[in-house]
Amino acid sequence: MMRIGVIGLGFMGGVHLKYWQLTKGVEVAAVCDADPNAGKAVKGNLDVAGDEMDLSGATRYLDVADMLANEMLDAVSITLPTHLHKPIAIQCMQAGVHVLCEKPMALSLEDCDEMIAVAERTGRHLMIAHCIRFWPEYVWLKRAVENGEFGDLKVADFSRLTFAPGWSGDSWFADTAKSGGIALDLHVHDLDFIQYLFGEPASIEPRTTSLDNGIVGHISTRMRYGSDSIVTAEASWMMPQSYGFSMSYKVVFEKAAAVFNGDGLTVFPKDGEPYEPDIADGDGYKGEIHYFADLISGKASEIVITAKEARESVRLALETVQS
Repeated sequence: MMRIGVIGLGFMGGVHLKYWQLTKGVEVAAVCDADPNAGKAVKGNLDVAGDEMDLSGATRYLDVADMLANEMLDAVSITLPTHLHKPIAIQCMQAGVHVLCEKPMALSLEDCDEMIAVAERTGRHLMIAHCIRFWPEYVWLKRAVENGEFGDLKVADFSRLTFAPGWSGDSWFADTAKSGGIALDLHVHDLDFIQYLFGEPASIEPRTTSLDNGIVGHISTRMRYGSDSIVTAEASWMMPQSYGFSMSYKVVFEKAAAVFNGDGLTVFPKDGEPYEPDIADGDGYKGEIHYFADLISGKASEIVITAKEARESVRLALETVQS
């Protein structure tokens, strides 16, 4: 039985907890949060965690060091604010525990490099939870690009739109020194997936505009991959709260176009009628948890993401706001 700990009981902590509990051969042995009242359901962009966190059977801790000292854990999920990713991931790996850490990897390339160095020195797996690489509609697109069944790709446009997440005074999102702002919290999803599809771009051309408080609230980035293709990504925190959240893509190949609008994926062939391709059930959160369980148990049949790739996604995100 694989013994797992979840560190951080906000929205993403509830998501990781849920999917670890649904994974065969896994026991969620411990949960940890500095807030003794943490553990109630928290709503996020996507309502996937359920109404209540099931903490039954898990020993609760307020301090990571106490948890590591008292529990024999195989791995942990780190679902904490971004500025805590590096110190807690390093602490866990040095204790001999594999780490699945929420995106983004860290706030700086130096922090990423420290995390990678500790993973290599300790021999522990360090995986950053870039869930889009596991999202069924995006998995389909990855395979469509690789197998070339629709010919060369001409245009790829990715979008992620929502409202500013909790800019109250006590929200860690409101402090870019803790969250990294929209580039690292939101835009990094699509930048990572574009890197996954096409590799490192020859150049990036970002455009930004700011919220009333001066924090960047919208980014549109063009990434160059040769003269014959256009690849763009857009992220916004400037939508009205009534809009909610959407993620989508539009991809044009030589022989077809593929459009994912957040609810469904449709292929529009150059010759023939539109159709909805077969895709796997579930979401990217489920996929990443199952993949990580296979990875640390030696059952993974392929490498979907590495810590060095996650570091490069941080680099791309930082470049969009530093350019």
